[in-house]
Amino acid sequence: MKFVLPDKNYKILWGMVGVGVISLALGFVLSTERAWLALLSTGYFILCISLIGLLFAAIQFIAGAKWSVVLRRIPENFAAPLGVAALLIAIVGIGAALHWNHVYEWADKKIVDADEILKQKAGYLNIPFFIGRMIFFFAVWFYMGYLIRKTSAAQDTAKDAATKSKLVKYSAIYTLVFAYSFMLASIDFVMSLQPHWFTTMFPVYCFANGWFGALASIIIILVTVQKHGGLKDVNEEHLHDLGKWQFMSVVFWAYIGFSMHMLTWYANMPEETYLLELRLQGVWKIFTVLLWMLHFVIPFFILLSRDLKRTPKRLVRVAWYILFVSFVDIIWVVYGSALGHANGSSKVNTFPVGPLEIGAFFGAVGIFGILFFKAFSKGNEAPTGDIDYETSRHFHQTF
Repeated sequence: MKFVLPDKNYKILWGMVGVGVISLALGFVLSTERAWLALLSTGYFILCISLIGLLFAAIQFIAGAKWSVVLRRIPENFAAPLGVAALLIAIVGIGAALHWNHVYEWADKKIVDADEILKQKAGYLNIPFFIGRMIFFFAVWFYMGYLIRKTSAAQDTAKDAATKSKLVKYSAIYTLVFAYSFMLASIDFVMSLQPHWFTTMFPVYCFANGWFGALASIIIILVTVQKHGGLKDVNEEHLHDLGKWQFMSVVFWAYIGFSMHMLTWYANMPEETYLLELRLQGVWKIFTVLLWMLHFVIPFFILLSRDLKRTPKRLVRVAWYILFVSFVDIIWVVYGSALGHANGSSKVNTFPVGPLEIGAFFGAVGIFGILFFKAFSKGNEAPTGDIDYETSRHFHQTF
């Protein structure tokens, strides 16, 4: 059975895309530098949700999870919007190469020639190698997403254990590829915004926030599909488990975030501490402390409720909140890195989330939703040919 999103919902999603486009267009007129950062944040946000959503499906295959089979087609299709992420990040990278922006300082030869540290890093941080790595990363991600979706679709007719064994193998390969490629891509796309600063915890922190947002996206899409008559075999037990995964993501982010900041404080290395110090000055200090509250304290206590995690209307509201906070965290990372640019410290009293960023968030959600539902509607909404489908249908928790 195929699911088709009603035209009314597509119109809403296109409206959100329109808001995003208008916001970014106005941003380039009013504050060009900030608009470039918003464009990069939007692309990286879509990238994280897409790759980590697919990773969630891969983990289910590897673990032999049966509870999630009925809803597995949702995360399997998360790679569909990857093309938009590639386009937005490529635009920023090309803009840096053509000197339309100064987002990546290492792309400016004059800055590199005057900076001994950047000279030492030029072998890795240079435009040709950067573009080459980007093409390689996206090519691998596109292929792995296609392979997993294609093999899963074959399950609907094959209905055998051999096809599922292939999915386990492909998922294991994707998990390994993801670990290394996402780490390097996060360093390239985001951490290199301030090439003097580094921390080995940075890619893990980005992953933790992406996991946080990807699970919220799965919940939002699941509730939307069920609201319009799809995935009827998914019950409150499945929703409850997703809610627990979401709760875990909150704690996981807090653990990784604390670890990154604690190790930076403990090592007390100037090349690591200075950019965090900038985030604790002026208005940015309020933003940083507020983010910790929004990202951990509030969702932690809300998601303690068992009833909430089993009630679609209540859980989806929390999921929308979490998805927005995930985007705000990327703003904190991207815009915060730009504080280390020349004269960047003067922006510590400028609050980084405004109409431009909110509009960009709407645009990201809109285009992600359109591409996802287009891909989702091409195949069966659930893997009914999976050998564990019936077990998943009757999934019931004993506690």
